[in-house]
Amino acid sequence: MARDLKINIRKRAIGSFFEWDKLDRAVGGKDKPLGTKLHQQTRKAIAKRQPALMAAIRKYNAYCEQLSQLYDPSWAIPLPSSLPTKLVDLRNDVSLMEDVWITPSAGETPRWLEDADVRDGIRALIKRERCVEEQRRLGLEADNMCRWFGYELSAIQVALRQPENSNYHLILRQRLEAILELQERWPTVLCSPSRYANQAQVSIQLADAITGASLPSLSWLSPVIVDNHTNSAEDEDMWGVTDLLGGDLPDLSLEPEQIALSDVLGVGLLDDQDELEPESETLSQVSLKWEIPGALDIDYTIDLEQGVDLPAITAPVIWAPAGFPRQTFLPDDIDILMSPTGRLNDTCINGCATLLYSTFRPTATSCAVLSTHDLPRIRFNAEDDVLWRNLSWTRFWEKPVWILPIHRPLPVGHWVLCTIRFRSRQLFLFDSFAEQKPWRNDIKDIMRLICRLSSMVTRRLGTTRQDQGNWTAYPVLLEPRQTNGHDCGVWVLAQMAAVLRGYEVTGMEEHDINHFRHFLGVLIHRVAILT
Repeated sequence: MARDLKINIRKRAIGSFFEWDKLDRAVGGKDKPLGTKLHQQTRKAIAKRQPALMAAIRKYNAYCEQLSQLYDPSWAIPLPSSLPTKLVDLRNDVSLMEDVWITPSAGETPRWLEDADVRDGIRALIKRERCVEEQRRLGLEADNMCRWFGYELSAIQVALRQPENSNYHLILRQRLEAILELQERWPTVLCSPSRYANQAQVSIQLADAITGASLPSLSWLSPVIVDNHTNSAEDEDMWGVTDLLGGDLPDLSLEPEQIALSDVLGVGLLDDQDELEPESETLSQVSLKWEIPGALDIDYTIDLEQGVDLPAITAPVIWAPAGFPRQTFLPDDIDILMSPTGRLNDTCINGCATLLYSTFRPTATSCAVLSTHDLPRIRFNAEDDVLWRNLSWTRFWEKPVWILPIHRPLPVGHWVLCTIRFRSRQLFLFDSFAEQKPWRNDIKDIMRLICRLSSMVTRRLGTTRQDQGNWTAYPVLLEPRQTNGHDCGVWVLAQMAAVLRGYEVTGMEEHDINHFRHFLGVLIHRVAILT
């Protein structure tokens, strides 16, 4: 369905692009403008078809969000990326021309298919090759211009030296001065001024060699000065202007009734392509500094309750804490959590986050724990009503600290965590592999989430925006703590526990991770007893 829908979107979008090109064909004088009637008809047609295109894009973005939640790396199918809902951005989006992949690839997935950086590198290499071709073409054009300058200058120099052209001497002199002015205007990095100076010198030598004579000397006439007479009404009347036009000249200024009809018909229509969507949220500036932000407060004191025995849980655990959505732990999810090699899914992350929040009250009440689905909703341009329905229960606008778990589906599934601190305008980035490169795109989406939610709350509740200003992103780890490929989700929950307890980074080591899995199982068992 996503593939067919994207084909439909591409067809509609390209048709809309052609319609805008038709309206803008007179820009820069490249073509004649449309008439008023045809211009208004085209604008009305664009406005009529625009809602269907926007609805299709929103539906496609919803499919992309659903696919990202259900994605399994073993499928070897690249995830489709969302499309912008702004026509100008959509026109410049290279993913518009990419089809949705529906067939699993045999063998190892090509890097250009799964790695956005590889695709960017391929585009950059192709662009570089085109730039080299364009530079070569411009070099040829510059050589032709310099050569034409020399030929034209030589022809004028020869014509000036021939006696039979004495009647055209003044015209040829004017032409010579106009050509010599190009010597100051045409030189570029592709053709230096010395080449033009050499062409001018060679033209004189060539003309002297052909005609055997130099330029004739000019005899200048002495100027004649004429007194400036002030124009008056009598002088104008001497020419009969008043008699021809009459005593009372008409007032040529426009009355309100004479305003162009297009100015009236244009009210309420789209003025340009940018108005297809409400103005996007203004993003605050963020800079990434890959260094530890001073002395961090490390959590070494958490009690993991290693002495508690855990019986097997075979029935679903349904828990509805006060102020939280209902959480459901299925037996399969609990088995993943308790397995030493289990890779946590979003159900484990979101459910355990609720358990940790309830366990570490009241310290945790200063934090808003966001869901793993909130950042994908921002990436796929979810509507404000959807965001508010899924986030309002956290009362995030009252919390100085937000905790945001992030899932990176490609090239392999990996969990990371971002702690958002509003008072210091800092982003604390936790990655158990301590990788820097993937954060470049993540922090852009994180800032979009911060600005989008802050703006939404301002519109709904009238609060003051706290996101504006310069933000700084710092890592809390510079050396990796994880050496395997399955504990990243547990590391994220360990870091979340440290933040909820009032610390800035967890003090756990890799040998403590299995004990932390046991601690999470203890929390689930307690909930199962209570329910």
